[in-house]
Amino acid sequence: MKKYIFSLFLIFIFINIKACYGVNLVNFKLITLLTSNFDDLGFNNMLNQGKVNVEKALGITDTKLYVVDGYNDTKALLLPIIQNEDVDFVMCTSLGHVDACKEIAAMYENSTTIKTQFMIRGSFPATSNLLQVTYNYASINYISGVFAGLYTNTKKIGFLSPGLLGGSADCFVYAFWLGAKQINPEIEFYYYNIGSFLNADKTTRATAELIEMGCDVIGDTLDDFSAGNTVIARGYKAMGTNGFPQRNVYGENVIYSYAYNWTKIFLPILKNAMVKGKPKNNYADFNFDPSLNFYDISYGFEVSNDTKTKINNTITYLKSTPRAIHPTNCNDMMLAYAKKWGLNMSTTYDSTKCVAGSNFFFINQPFPGMTYLGYYNITNTEVKFPSSIQTGISIVSGILIALVLFIMVGVYKYRASSSIRSASPIFLIFILFGALIVYGGIILWVSSLNDRVCNGRLWMVTLGFSTLIGSLVVKNFRIWLIFDNPELKTVKITNYQLYPWVACCLVINIVLMSILTSVGDLREIDATGIDSLGKYEFMRICKMNHAGASVLYSILAYFGALLLTGVFVSWKIRIVDIEEFNESRAIAHTLYAISFCLFVIVPLMISPLQKQSETIILSVAGLFITTAAVFIIFLPKFYRVYEYGVEGTNEMFKSKKSSNIATARAESHKSSGSGRTNRRGNLVSGDFSDDSESSISEPNQVADVTSGAVLADFTEESVSDNENDNKDKNKIEDEGVELSNISQPQEIEQQPSEEKNEEQHQPSEEKIEEQQ
Repeated sequence: MKKYIFSLFLIFIFINIKACYGVNLVNFKLITLLTSNFDDLGFNNMLNQGKVNVEKALGITDTKLYVVDGYNDTKALLLPIIQNEDVDFVMCTSLGHVDACKEIAAMYENSTTIKTQFMIRGSFPATSNLLQVTYNYASINYISGVFAGLYTNTKKIGFLSPGLLGGSADCFVYAFWLGAKQINPEIEFYYYNIGSFLNADKTTRATAELIEMGCDVIGDTLDDFSAGNTVIARGYKAMGTNGFPQRNVYGENVIYSYAYNWTKIFLPILKNAMVKGKPKNNYADFNFDPSLNFYDISYGFEVSNDTKTKINNTITYLKSTPRAIHPTNCNDMMLAYAKKWGLNMSTTYDSTKCVAGSNFFFINQPFPGMTYLGYYNITNTEVKFPSSIQTGISIVSGILIALVLFIMVGVYKYRASSSIRSASPIFLIFILFGALIVYGGIILWVSSLNDRVCNGRLWMVTLGFSTLIGSLVVKNFRIWLIFDNPELKTVKITNYQLYPWVACCLVINIVLMSILTSVGDLREIDATGIDSLGKYEFMRICKMNHAGASVLYSILAYFGALLLTGVFVSWKIRIVDIEEFNESRAIAHTLYAISFCLFVIVPLMISPLQKQSETIILSVAGLFITTAAVFIIFLPKFYRVYEYGVEGTNEMFKSKKSSNIATARAESHKSSGSGRTNRRGNLVSGDFSDDSESSISEPNQVADVTSGAVLADFTEESVSDNENDNKDKNKIEDEGVELSNISQPQEIEQQPSEEKNEEQHQPSEEKIEEQQ
């Protein structure tokens, strides 16, 4: 019973399908080729609509649709299908399919196994397996031109066409212009070639430019409705001239449109193919017979009856006149044009006005009165770094440069003060000079890019930081050597001894940067497809090859090693609590701040960032790090100058003061009875003389010290002490620091008091001098 009911159900479905289609379902395989998806609301949509209507009418169910364009792609797709599948009919609907389909049809024209028939666009004679279809595209463009000439208010009309590069001569552009010119002789006409039937980007921009020229009516012979959408977006009424009934979609925003009725062409062709009839060509145009009329025209409500009447009268004339003598073929301008461009005139009709029928399709150059604007090319638009941010960072950098120069003047002016002199003015200048270079590099970093800027900004920033950080690390390293001298051997640390270390930092930087410049191919490029740029936008960025990136990583590793060295040294001298050496803390704080900033910045740079955001982060970070270093180091120094005056000094610079921590350690060793020297027991005797001073210094007073103490005496570069010249066997001939044993621990312990010590001791023969 169930099987009986199911059988009745299938019969019922079959009867309904047959009634719906009006024909029996047939075994017929159809292939259709389009050049774009059928959702383009244009040419391909109407072709697909005609295909669907024919399939319904004829009951064809075995059908496939492919989107392909061009000879190579079409042949590569279609040939294997023809060879391996039993295909009955192939509809090659576009001019881009013609050559490939025609070649494949010729391959199997006399085949006994492959019986496939082909349809292509054209008007050449049919063969045993190939037919051609064509329609009078000139006539509908002529009618559209008539409407444009009647509708325009500005008397400026625009047009877009593929051009020869897009596979179509401009004879149809001429037809549009001629219709407008004959109905309205005062019009101005401007047109672009797009280069293809489908390029929405070029179409949109070219349409916008035509509107900016004053064109209020724009037609086209393209596949999609990009031009119409642009016109509507600008507040004008669009024309639908690509064969799709645009008014069905856009309503009154489209003032005029025509639609192709491909069903009227495809239906007789496929009916003939299904009965294995001989292929016959087909031609479509305006026709008095509604069943053969290929064009359906629709008008907006505001179009006057007078305009409609004029257009309908023109259409009636075209229907009743042979194509060879339509106005597009025969007019008073044709003879002069044909002579100029080598066209043949008709031998059948008026040879003074009519061009030969086939020669119409060779009309490509503009007639007098047509303004040809050439092939439209999209010029990529540069997305520039925001000028406000660029200006802001440059101004801040300039202010900081002025501030650093002011600090330099201050260092030179107060170089004799204890606060500045104790910090070694020459190294302070090094630090400030490095900051100047960094600020200059940051200005370049936000400037307009070219190859020299790309290289110059990296050179300046790296050299600046090498000078700044290198000087800081070397200064801290000197303090470490002073307080990490377990054997208390004589150590001379002069500025001249430290210069090579700073120079070494710079040499390493210069060598690495030279390698990067030579092999890294660091240059400016116009980058597209980054930072959410539009399709036709670009941004100037600096780019290097893989070898350059490897060297850059080496430079970053070098800076990391330099910072880690500074941080390590700062940690080693963290127990130094003598105020005279409090600069070590400022340097340590600076290095800590730089390291912390880098630990924050590096992960940000590794993560995906827009180039402009990356530039801002790097620039602001560079400004912050450099400025923080300058302020941390120099503000305390100038504050002490301000507080105690140029000639005045703090107590820390005029008294011998021992380190509490070091003294405690020394006493601890003394109480334990150990004969081992204290590692950091120390005492500082402050004598800050001017570098140029040549007078004899007062002998340093020797204080009572614990076992293994170190005496640090800050004196001028060359002291002429005639009294002790013979005794001072380790006199410092250059500015610097000398560390030595004061005496045997047992001898110091035997002194009953400070007074007795002063009586028995002259200034130490192995005194410690430092002129920083």
